[in-house]
Amino acid sequence: MKKIILILIVMGLTPAVFAEDNRSTASLPVSNVDIQILGGTSSRQEKLSSLANKIVRIKKGEPLSSQALFNAIEILKQTGQFNNIDVPDPEPVQNAVIVRFLLTPTKLIRKIDIKGAFPLFKDDVIDETNYIVGGSFHPDDIEKNIQSIREFFLKNGYVDPRIQIIPEPAGELELAIIIKIEKGDYLKVNQIEFNGNERFSAASLKMKMKSYKLPLFFWNQGKRSIQENLEKDIKKLLSFYRKKGFYEAVINHHIEPNLQENLIRIIINIQEGPKYRLSISGNKEFWTYTLKKELTLSKKGNANDFGLKKSVKNIYRRYRNAGYPDCKVSYTTKMIDKGGRQYKDVHIKIEENSRYIVRSSHISGSEAISGDILKQEVLTGEKGLLFDGQFVESTFEENGKAIESFYSGRGYIDTTVKSSIQWTREDEDRIKYGDAVFKVTEGYQKIIQAVSFLGLSTKLEQEITTILQTKAGIPLIIPQIQKDRQAILSFLAEKGYIYAEVEARVIPGKDKEACSIEFVIVKRTRVNAAGVWTFGNFRTKDIVLLRHNDIAADQSVSLSNFVGLQKSIRNINCIARADFKALGIKEKSDQLYFIADVEEKKPYYFETSIGYDTAKDAYLDVSLGDRNFLGMNRELYLDAGISGIGYDAVLGIKDFDFLSQYILSEFSVYASQEELKNQTFGSRKYGSQVSFEKDLSRFLKVGTNLGLEFREQYQLDETAAMGSDVYDTRGIVAFTPFITWNSVDSFVKPTKGFYFNGSAGYNRDVLEDLDNFIKYRAKAKYYYQVFPRLVMAFQGMIGYIQNFARDSKLPDDQLFFLGGISDVRGFDENELIIDSLQNPAGGKTQIAGSVEARIDLGMNFEIPLFLDVGSLKDTGIAGSNDDFRFTIGSGIRYMTPVGPVGLLYGHKLNPENGEKGRLHFSIGYTF
Repeated sequence: MKKIILILIVMGLTPAVFAEDNRSTASLPVSNVDIQILGGTSSRQEKLSSLANKIVRIKKGEPLSSQALFNAIEILKQTGQFNNIDVPDPEPVQNAVIVRFLLTPTKLIRKIDIKGAFPLFKDDVIDETNYIVGGSFHPDDIEKNIQSIREFFLKNGYVDPRIQIIPEPAGELELAIIIKIEKGDYLKVNQIEFNGNERFSAASLKMKMKSYKLPLFFWNQGKRSIQENLEKDIKKLLSFYRKKGFYEAVINHHIEPNLQENLIRIIINIQEGPKYRLSISGNKEFWTYTLKKELTLSKKGNANDFGLKKSVKNIYRRYRNAGYPDCKVSYTTKMIDKGGRQYKDVHIKIEENSRYIVRSSHISGSEAISGDILKQEVLTGEKGLLFDGQFVESTFEENGKAIESFYSGRGYIDTTVKSSIQWTREDEDRIKYGDAVFKVTEGYQKIIQAVSFLGLSTKLEQEITTILQTKAGIPLIIPQIQKDRQAILSFLAEKGYIYAEVEARVIPGKDKEACSIEFVIVKRTRVNAAGVWTFGNFRTKDIVLLRHNDIAADQSVSLSNFVGLQKSIRNINCIARADFKALGIKEKSDQLYFIADVEEKKPYYFETSIGYDTAKDAYLDVSLGDRNFLGMNRELYLDAGISGIGYDAVLGIKDFDFLSQYILSEFSVYASQEELKNQTFGSRKYGSQVSFEKDLSRFLKVGTNLGLEFREQYQLDETAAMGSDVYDTRGIVAFTPFITWNSVDSFVKPTKGFYFNGSAGYNRDVLEDLDNFIKYRAKAKYYYQVFPRLVMAFQGMIGYIQNFARDSKLPDDQLFFLGGISDVRGFDENELIIDSLQNPAGGKTQIAGSVEARIDLGMNFEIPLFLDVGSLKDTGIAGSNDDFRFTIGSGIRYMTPVGPVGLLYGHKLNPENGEKGRLHFSIGYTF
C-alpha cells in the first residue's frame, strides 16, 4: 500500500519524468482490471467483489488514469471492509496493461463473550470498547480496549483488575472476541467520617449516601467503592444543606485507602456556614411565595453573595415585566449568633413605585395596510378584560421593528416607524396610564416584474416554477426568495444534482418600484447511485434489510430515499444498531456508494420470572425463542406459565413486516387450563389465532384477531348447578377488531400519558349453540404528575355482551367478573357479586373505575391512596345488587428495577352482611 501511495505522489509531482521512465506501460491502454478478494465466506466475497467492481472505475481500452486509481483506493479505504489494499505495478501484455487489485477483507467480529464481569453488566463492559458484533477487528486496538475496561473496573472499586482480550477464529475471516476479566478484590467503604457537621448527625447524613451500606450483619465490611456514586453523594449532601437554608455550605472530601485490607475510609469535611432566614417586604403586587420562586439560593448557593445578587435581578425582572420599570429591589444581611449557632438574616426590600399601564395604542400614517391589521403585530398589549396592559420598556422598543418587519414581509422598502407614549399623572393607586402612538412612514412597495432562470433546461425550469412562491406580479420579499433558493437546491438534489449551486439575484427595474429576479444555477455533475451494500448481517438476509430500499443502481441519487433507507433498516426488529455511509461525496464523484453497517440483536433468548400475587398465587413464567428465525426478521417463541390457578402454553411466530406493509402479523397455537379464584368452574382451552397490527402514528394502532378455539368448562363445586350442555366441548370462531392509543411514558413506572383500548369481538359457536355473541370492551388509563413526588393515576373500563338470541344463556366462562387486585380492591378475587350459595356471579355488563394518588416517599418507597368503584349488571340472579360498590384503601410499594412490589388494603365503603376489607399483594402496578 505504501508503494502505491508513493507511486501516486511521484506521478502527481513529476508527471514528465514518470511518463518518460514508464513510457512502455503508462501510455498503453488498460486491457483488463482484475479484482481479487483474498478470503472470507463465498457470500461475503461476492458482496465485496460487487462493491469493488463498482468503485474501481478504470476503463478498459483507455490509458491508465492516476486520478481514477487514486480515487478508487481512497473509496475502498473508506468502506472499512478491507484490511489490506494491494495494487501491484501494472503488467504489460500485448501492447496493453493489466491492473490488479488484491483486496484482503477485514476480520469480522462474529460474537463477543464476556467472562467474569458480574456484578457489572456485560453490555456496560462492551460499551467501554470499540467492538461491535458485525464490525471489523483491528489487532492494534486490543491494548487500548484492555486499558478502557481496566479503568472502568477501577472506577467501580476494584483494586487490580486483570483483563484479557482473546480473539478466536469463528469462521472464514470471522472472530469471536473473548474478554476474560479477573476482577480480584474490591475496595470496600468500611468507614465514613464527617467533620464540621453541627446541625445534622453523621447517621442521618450517611443514610442519604449511596456509598453507605447499613451494617446489618457483623461480617459486613462495607459497600463496594464506586467513584461515580461518591461524586453523586457529595452533590446530594450539598443539595440537602442548601434546601435546609445553608446556602454558604461547602463540602469536600478525600479518601484514605488501606490497600493491604482493601478498605476505604471516606472523610467528608463540611463547612456549614450560617443558616439563612429570609424575609421580603414591600411586595404588594406579588405574594411572598411567588417571589421566593425567583430565588436561586437553594440550587446555586450563595458564594460571595452571587446567589443573592442573581435572585434580586430575577425579582426585579419579574416586576419590570409586570409594568414596574421604576421598581427598586435591594437586600440587607445581618449575622446573628444564637446559642452558639450562626444565623444570617437576609431581608429583601422592594420599592414597587408606580405601575405603568398602556390603556390605548394608535397607528397613524398607514394607508396601504389597515391599522387594525398592524395592531395585531404590536407586541405591547392594551389593558383589557384578561390583560393588565403592563408596560415593558424593552418590549415597547421592539414594536417599531415588528411593524417594519411586517411591511418588509409585504414587499415594502424603506418603511420606518417612530414610537412614542404619553403618560397621565399617577393616580391614588400609584398607576400611570399611557397612550401609545406608532407613526408609520410606509416607503414604497417593490413589485417583481419577471422571474428567470439561468443554467436550466426548459423541462427543469417548468418543474421548478411550480414549486416556487416567487412569481411575477407579487411584492419583493427577500426571505421568501431565500426559501425558494433552498427549494431549488432540494429539488435539484432529488434529481441527482447534489453538488449544484444556486444564486438569487435582484435586478433593478426601470423605476425604483420594479425589479426582476434571476436564479443563476450551476448544476454541475449529475450523480447516480452505484448501489446499496449491507455488512454485519450474519443471519439477516439482504432482502430483509433492503426490502424498503428505493435507491436504484445507476439511477439518479435521491437523498430523501437515502433517509428513507436509514429509517427502514433502523426499524427492523432484529437490528440493534445501524450506521450509514454515502461514499464519493468528498471526492465530488458522479457516483455514490451507499453502505449500511448493521449490528444484529442476539437472536436467541431465554427469560424466566417467578413471583406471587393475590390473583393467581405463586407463579412461574418461562419464555424462549429466536428473534430472527431463518434470518427473515421473524420471531419464533414459546411462552409457558404455571400458577396457583392453572397453566398455559403458547407457541407462535411473529412477522414484523407482513407483506412489506409494516404490519405486525402473528400466528399462534395454545393450550391452557384455568381455575380462577373463588370460581365454581374451570376452563380448558386450546386453539389457534392469527392477528394483525398496524401503527398508524406514533401512538395510534389498529388491528384484528381471528381465532378458532375449543373450550371445555368443567364444574368445581357440586352445589353449583347448570345445564349439562355448558360442559360439552364448544368450538368458537372469534373475530375481534381493536384500536389502541398509547402515549404513556413508561410501562414500569408511568407518570404521564393516556392509554385507550377498545375492541368488539364477534363470537360464533360451531359445535354448540352457546357462544354466539358480540363482546364489547373498552379500557382507558390516564396519568398526570402533579408534583415531582405525586402522580395521579386514573382507570376506567366498561364491557358489554350482546347476545344474538334474546333468551340465549351464556356459559360462565364468557361472563364478566369483578373484584380483586386488578379492578375493585377490597373484594376477594371475582367476588364483587355473589349468589345465594356464596359463589361469585358474573354479568353481561361491567363498569369499573379507579383513582389512585401515588406518593413518592424516597428511598424507593411509595404510598398509594386509592378509590375503586365497580358494578356488574345482567347477572341473571334474582335480587342481586347491581348498584355501584365503592372501596378505598392504601398500602406500601417498594420500587424495584422491574417494577413495584406492593401490599395494599382495600376497605368497602358500602359493605353488606358484615363484609370486611381485603389485603392484596402484587408485583407491578395494578394499572
